[in-house]
Amino acid sequence: MANISGRPRLITYGFSEKNINELSTSGVIGDVKQTAKILVEICSKAKTTSKKVITALPNFSVFSSVITLPAMSKKELNSAVSWEAKKIIPTPLEEIILDWKIIEEISATTGVGGEASLANSNQHNRVLGKISSRPQKKLKILLTGASRSLIKKYVEIFNQAGLLVLGLETESLALIRSLVGNDKAIIMIVDLGATTSSLTIVDKGVPVLMRSIEIGGLAISKAISSSLNINLDRAEQFKQDLSLDAETAENSLPQTVVKSLAPILNEIKYTLNFYQSGNNKKVEKIILTGGTSLLGHLTGYLANNLNVNTYIGDPFSRTIFPTELKPVLDRVGSRFSVAVGLAMREIN
Repeated sequence: MANISGRPRLITYGFSEKNINELSTSGVIGDVKQTAKILVEICSKAKTTSKKVITALPNFSVFSSVITLPAMSKKELNSAVSWEAKKIIPTPLEEIILDWKIIEEISATTGVGGEASLANSNQHNRVLGKISSRPQKKLKILLTGASRSLIKKYVEIFNQAGLLVLGLETESLALIRSLVGNDKAIIMIVDLGATTSSLTIVDKGVPVLMRSIEIGGLAISKAISSSLNINLDRAEQFKQDLSLDAETAENSLPQTVVKSLAPILNEIKYTLNFYQSGNNKKVEKIILTGGTSLLGHLTGYLANNLNVNTYIGDPFSRTIFPTELKPVLDRVGSRFSVAVGLAMREIN
């Protein structure tokens, strides 16, 4: 991506059809050497010139939570956030890399409170000093933590590919950047990958709830393979044929596909109910992304079952690209949602 007056312009792109099972376990990359080799091949074919990259960690591998603390100095805030992280992150802080950022300032009339208030903690009082009962602001903070060993592995992949990692972030932040933009509505992003599916509820451009389930497009392909007694490659082709047929007939899916989608549908229902009942807010729309999102009639099927407006996100809608590429980008766009969001980070 290039920066054209504050708007990203697509310079080149590339992807690999390599079977995810050969590179990862449950969505986490395992084969460092082979993954690096594939990156080198992609960069070579795409004729990239920059060696600098920004990459993303899968949502399910990253701990994320929104906490609320009283307004204080940056030094005090560092101590308070670390103390709060020790209480809510199940892994020792020595084993993770912690990151946080203020996402909202809230006016308050009494004390402190919120999702993870520490006002009643003696240790917290020692960190912050006396908390005034006078009206004061509160800070909403997005807290994230990732395993040091996982980060080390990802950095090593790019090192072996001759690339320099400038930064890492969660996939959800990249998806918000490419698919949500400045939309302040309450939105659920459903990222349907090959082996995992991630759900992110976004409020005013901020991820407030993230969940993952270890099932994705591969499970659908396997179900088709078993039902029709065909090999996995032919089942994949059958699934792609359904995607090409997306504009025809009514919003219907083969029963085999419906059954394999049931765990994902149930997880979406659970997440919607959990968020909406706990916050007295309603999710206004669902954005689908990931390779499986192109499955024919999926948007209509989910919209009918969830009673929420559902559509496939277009990560290239906020970018400049040659008009002759549009038919191609429409077909592959959902695979690039995270990548486009990452490329947009330094521009936005």
